[in-house]
Amino acid sequence: MRKLVITSYALLFSICSMALPEDSTVLLPQADAPIIEKLNHQLDSLENKIKYHTGNITLAGGKFTLRVPDEFLFIDANQSRYILEELWGNLPDPEVDGMIVRKGFQPSRLINDYSFVIGYSDIGHVSSQKVTELNHDKLLAQLKENMDRSNESRINMGLNTMSVTGWVIVPYFDQYKKALYWATRINANGTEEEILNYNLRLMGKTGVIKINAVATLDQLPDIKKTLPLIIAQTRFTAAEAFDAYKEGEDRESHYDMASLIAGKPPTDRFGKLDISWQLVFLVAGLSFLTYRVFSNLKRKAAPATA
Repeated sequence: MRKLVITSYALLFSICSMALPEDSTVLLPQADAPIIEKLNHQLDSLENKIKYHTGNITLAGGKFTLRVPDEFLFIDANQSRYILEELWGNLPDPEVDGMIVRKGFQPSRLINDYSFVIGYSDIGHVSSQKVTELNHDKLLAQLKENMDRSNESRINMGLNTMSVTGWVIVPYFDQYKKALYWATRINANGTEEEILNYNLRLMGKTGVIKINAVATLDQLPDIKKTLPLIIAQTRFTAAEAFDAYKEGEDRESHYDMASLIAGKPPTDRFGKLDISWQLVFLVAGLSFLTYRVFSNLKRKAAPATA
């Protein structure tokens, strides 16, 4: 199925790559009409497999719950992984628990609003005692290095290489909410659009809730409006809350705040990246590249009139 969808995207990309200037009308050759009709039928059949949920959702084997905000929908773990891995071609990630998407979302559509990938990582209790020691310059350099390494895989997959160009939100820890935030600006080679890589980690007794935004940089204001709604309605159960941790009884994590951002524990001598870190960039990258094909047509302002 993955080959079908990626091939379909490639077909659409090839058609658009031969487009005339932006103010021209593009007409498909008559011979291509049956191909496009068949493609649309295949994509429609994929849409019918996706089930959406609203209301209260229990995740990670009962470790935390969330309430889906108004105007949004929830897609469960299995179907989210189907979208992320089979439709969008990402690496497998067993820690994905679902996706929160805006109403009207269509996984096979090339242009979508922002969405959030929700997951849980059972990495133990992450202490917040050293949060004030975050070195933003060092962390940014680490993220740039990680991206350079991931570009080798991107080239093998036929995707554009990408680069981390700076912070959009420097890492900070909200002591009251036990929440770690950070966001970076990503450029894709050969394009002008910028990708937003927005990350949130909610700390618990023996693990962290992961919320990653899939968006472009111009959607940052909307992300900032929506994320507080998601945070306010996402809670660990009392037994799994951060304050329920008991030293000497519960498992302590090898991660600290800095290594959560960097994507690997400080004791990892082999430099293996956390799968969730790789997922974020592949999701953003593939979504972005297909999004970019039609973004000029969608966003182009109407010509001025006298």
